[in-house]
Amino acid sequence: MNEEHTSIAPSTEQAENERDARAEELQSTFSYDGYQVVRKELFAHLRDPAIVIRKDSITFNTACITGLEDVVYIHVMFNNDLKRIVVRGCDENDKDALRWCIAKPDKRKSRKMSCKPFAELVYKEMDWDSECRYKVLGYRITFEGETLYVFDLLVPEIFHERQSGKKETVAEQPTDQPTDQETKPVDTRKGFYPDDIAGTFGVPVEEHLRESEVRQMDGYVSMGVLTGRTVLDTGLD
Repeated sequence: MNEEHTSIAPSTEQAENERDARAEELQSTFSYDGYQVVRKELFAHLRDPAIVIRKDSITFNTACITGLEDVVYIHVMFNNDLKRIVVRGCDENDKDALRWCIAKPDKRKSRKMSCKPFAELVYKEMDWDSECRYKVLGYRITFEGETLYVFDLLVPEIFHERQSGKKETVAEQPTDQPTDQETKPVDTRKGFYPDDIAGTFGVPVEEHLRESEVRQMDGYVSMGVLTGRTVLDTGLD
């Protein structure tokens, strides 16, 4: 028994030494050059904060509402250059305050926010398909001591909207072309990403660091400004 134990021990110790040597080698030569931060969107994210944008409304999911505790009214801001939406909590009587949830004594839940003029501008700005809805993950950050959500509209998950009143049959398809693929109903619950996102892991580490920072609120405007209804005083000058 002792001989067996003695014969195993050196090989185990040798393997550990080799791993330590390899770790030291990796540490001494490591660099972020060439690495990409894999997009969160490529993983399952059912419980992550998100906004769903349709051509006539926006809806924040329950995770969003829960993430900003006790917040019932928000400011929605849009950045034309970065193509981002930012959300921050505000008071009910603040200029451009929008109610984003249904507040009850025991809980708060999401609500559909009808906003066709705003949604149309977003669709036009992003060159989105009006026959689709777009789901964008939210990233919660802290800026100047305030909790914000940042939604990057350049990384949307796309869903086909159900088309009411439209029926496609085999008879409507050209008889000289295959019909099995063309007549298959569109799955409105299955999302997909644009090719430039679906075909990549993410962005380089340095670019990721730059994109992750919101250094200032310059360039963001409220939903009211975007639709031409009013002017936002950010109070951040």
